[in-house]
Amino acid sequence: MDDFDLSQFRDLFIDEGQDYIQALNASLLALERDPGDADSLQDMFRAAHSLKGAAAAMGYDSLADLAHAMEDVLQKVRSGRWRLDSVLADLLFSAIDALQSLLADVAADRVPAPGAEGVLEQLHSYRPASDASVPTREPFREAVTEPGPEAEAQMSAQPDKGVLPPAQPVSELGETRMIRVDVRHLDVLLNIVTEMVIHRGLLNDLAQKHRLPDLTEALESHSRMLTRLRDAVLEMRMVPCNQVFDRFPRMVRDLLKAENKEAQLIIVGADVEMDRTALEALNEPLVHLLRNAIDHGLEPPSERLAAGKPAVGTLRLAARREQDTVVLEVSDDGRGLDAQRIAAVAVERGLVPAEQVAEMSEEQVLGLICHPEFSLSETVTTVSGRGVGMSVVKRQVERLRGSLRIETQIGQGTTFRLQVPIQLSLMDAILLRVGEEQYALPMADVERIVWIDPAQVEVVGDQRVLALEDRVVPLRNLGDIVHTPGSGSEPGYALLVRRNDQVFGLGVDAVEGHQEIVAKPLPSALSGLPGLSGVTILGEGQPTLIVDMAD
Repeated sequence: MDDFDLSQFRDLFIDEGQDYIQALNASLLALERDPGDADSLQDMFRAAHSLKGAAAAMGYDSLADLAHAMEDVLQKVRSGRWRLDSVLADLLFSAIDALQSLLADVAADRVPAPGAEGVLEQLHSYRPASDASVPTREPFREAVTEPGPEAEAQMSAQPDKGVLPPAQPVSELGETRMIRVDVRHLDVLLNIVTEMVIHRGLLNDLAQKHRLPDLTEALESHSRMLTRLRDAVLEMRMVPCNQVFDRFPRMVRDLLKAENKEAQLIIVGADVEMDRTALEALNEPLVHLLRNAIDHGLEPPSERLAAGKPAVGTLRLAARREQDTVVLEVSDDGRGLDAQRIAAVAVERGLVPAEQVAEMSEEQVLGLICHPEFSLSETVTTVSGRGVGMSVVKRQVERLRGSLRIETQIGQGTTFRLQVPIQLSLMDAILLRVGEEQYALPMADVERIVWIDPAQVEVVGDQRVLALEDRVVPLRNLGDIVHTPGSGSEPGYALLVRRNDQVFGLGVDAVEGHQEIVAKPLPSALSGLPGLSGVTILGEGQPTLIVDMAD
């Protein structure tokens, strides 16, 4: 008989292996905080055991051997023979890193890196510094229900090795509610749905143009079903933020240790869901923000105590839903950002002229830290200092049609607030006319639409403003922003747009309705033009540019 082909299970093993390694990290972090946490120790032991078995079944011997050695060490801790001190915790973290490296080798289909062998030897040779024969505490015990006489008899009849309990009848297992789906299949499905949305607009235009009642009625039914299909596909692509957030506690722990600082990481809203693509794209920006908070924001314990603060700082990573967007915040209770120092450094390095800085608001000055060449660090460290982190954050958020806002207070801390659409490809948009050109503006950006009475338009300094019944807002013409020829100097309508808690009026010649659109990237020839974020196809195939309120 031919050997059974296990390669078909490779992707599943990689996916599950990553879950086991994440569980190992999370459990060890909990144990480092509380060595007496029996549940976390049991979770860690179970993850190592499961990873060992899965790797051995797949023939990945290096992974299996390392997981087995970790399991042996954890068993000695569970029995009370060894104590989990900082030395052993560091060794176990190194072993987890080696497991991650070996799993990456499997995913890349390459020969395992030799570094894991050294960690394996350290696990085999590890002995506590103190007398290990005398337990220093009560052993960890897993909370279990005592078995009854029948169960005891059944267990005693089994061999003294891992034997699975009798399988339950299929009827008693319940309905299977979860399956693993390759994300590439979801991407293909979303592309099909977005193309169907584009063609729905074309069919609707044809039905109205030729006045075909039967076609109109059929399209109404088709549109309802397509909307249900769209919602189902988008829901399938939604994932909780913890798929990215769970990576950060270990990273924060290592960075704090490297910087000789102390802090607790508080995570809020990890169950908030957003589009998978958007969440993965925000991983790198969130890494930069957390690293900067540790390097620039948090003070060393001695400095915090001298300032009347607790020695242990606080980092906060939070997510929340706001209408059709997700807001992600990274906060620290450290030094805060000094706007005057930022302005001085920006002028000193020639990033902006002094006269321009003098006219900037504090929010605009804080935004200078996102310049690619800006850095407050005089030296480059292992954590930060090259001046590229914040520019990466801003650029990535803008690519997601999002916004970045910075709030800070000297001596109290800083909050970086990222706001991005909950999903990226499909959006409700308002169709606008400026001169002879049509544009689309995401409806989520618009607070309301008002007709402009020329008497309401005033000039204050060098800024045109629109005087409404309840407030006065700045007024800018879309035609001036996107340089549209033939646009009227006196727009007929203003869309009140909210960006970063500020409202301004966007003047247009006409508002032509709203429509669900599919956002696609700008062609390379138009990439980088101010005020534009993408392009969509409407009606009979005409391209329409999408306005970017981030600009």
